[in-house]
Amino acid sequence: PLVDTNGNTGVVPNCPVPPLTHFHDQDVCLTRPVRLNLGDVSRNSIYEGLKSSGMGATLVPNQQTVVCPLEVQSLESPTAVKGFDTTWIVENTGSKTVVVAWVVDGVEWSPYNPDIKAVDDPKARVQPGQWLNVPTFESFVYHAREIEDDGTVGQIVLQHRVGLIPIGNPSKLSCDLSKPDVEPVDPETAVVVQDFARKPTPATRPCNVVDVSFRNQAGCPLHVYWASGMSDVPDSGFSCGEKFRFHLGTKPAPQDFMQDWESSTKFEGSFIGHTFVARLASDPNVVVDSYTVKTTKIIDCPHLKQKVQTSSKEPPAAEAVVEAQGLVTPLEDQVMGDAARAAMGDAGAASY
Repeated sequence: PLVDTNGNTGVVPNCPVPPLTHFHDQDVCLTRPVRLNLGDVSRNSIYEGLKSSGMGATLVPNQQTVVCPLEVQSLESPTAVKGFDTTWIVENTGSKTVVVAWVVDGVEWSPYNPDIKAVDDPKARVQPGQWLNVPTFESFVYHAREIEDDGTVGQIVLQHRVGLIPIGNPSKLSCDLSKPDVEPVDPETAVVVQDFARKPTPATRPCNVVDVSFRNQAGCPLHVYWASGMSDVPDSGFSCGEKFRFHLGTKPAPQDFMQDWESSTKFEGSFIGHTFVARLASDPNVVVDSYTVKTTKIIDCPHLKQKVQTSSKEPPAAEAVVEAQGLVTPLEDQVMGDAARAAMGDAGAASY
């Protein structure tokens, strides 16, 4: 039976549903670069191409972010495959204006106009306290550089690769693959969800949907529930009536990597602040991992400047400099190929 966070059996209350954040206000779709409401026109052809390859989304890389990199190592890779279109939202929480660039073969282009360099595009600059909305594709790589006081372009303070969200097993929970891959249960009623098939995309969606792709790297079948704006995910049991959204199997390339029950990849339209909770399919009381859709935040990197200044004055003493620790997310996952080679597509059509 399902239990609450105190171990009691029975139903739980509804999860709170906060209003959408300002990143999804209707005026965003009128004043900022956004994808078309149902996604890029190339989405269906990308889907068919990945499916017919027999590899599914296997070669589409995972998302990765490096904050304040000590040594910039490319997040591009020639083996990466272009995935689906999505939206990347990046906030400048630092104290300096930064320029955001789309990186192709090491060259920094405007994220909005691939014909001009990022430094020459005023739209690619984001002032402190502001944010950019970037229509993009999985596998595309971006850099953010500070603009110095004299107007010159400074160091890279952030690297980001758009990609799949890996659902792992951070607590190293045991997983018995002999247990049945059972149907999901509704925590509000404690009964099996009868209509658990993937729902078709609605004819229209709210402004600035973030299409998220998930990859099962936990090693066991998972049921993934939508927990709305939950900020405190329980270690076990249910604290509120999460809604079943999709199943993550363990096969990376079944016949249909998007729709098949046993597929380890699934795809969901979502919004900033929404949380997804991955639970063991064999026992949904067991929380395996969770993911909250967030913006990517640019921060100040004072230790990078300290390193540069010290190195320029006394090169032999550079190894004694207090160095910034490059913060890499996801912490566990740097897998497969990772690059963005294909040209930026036009905006358009259906979402999945």
